[in-house]
Amino acid sequence: MSEFRDSLKELTQRQIDFICEEAKTKEEELFQMSDNDLYEKVYDVMCDIECAETPDDGEKLSERCKLASDIVTTMGNALASDWGLFDEETDND
Repeated sequence: MSEFRDSLKELTQRQIDFICEEAKTKEEELFQMSDNDLYEKVYDVMCDIECAETPDDGEKLSERCKLASDIVTTMGNALASDWGLFDEETDND
């Protein structure tokens, strides 16, 4: 199993409920999705919400934006790990 799919286990029940509501899916279906479906039907949707709801004038984030952002961070880090992006040495010079 990929880290991307495993990242669902790191989410809170509130985040899972939010995904199900926004992606119009059931929890059982969510945990059965392929990596491709998770990317297209969940991760992309959460990214869209985060982008659309992030204020550009320094205002506070809405609760909806915070939820989407936290999900994007968790799933995005797992996706980057699957793609080997965390395995590369970084040049901090």
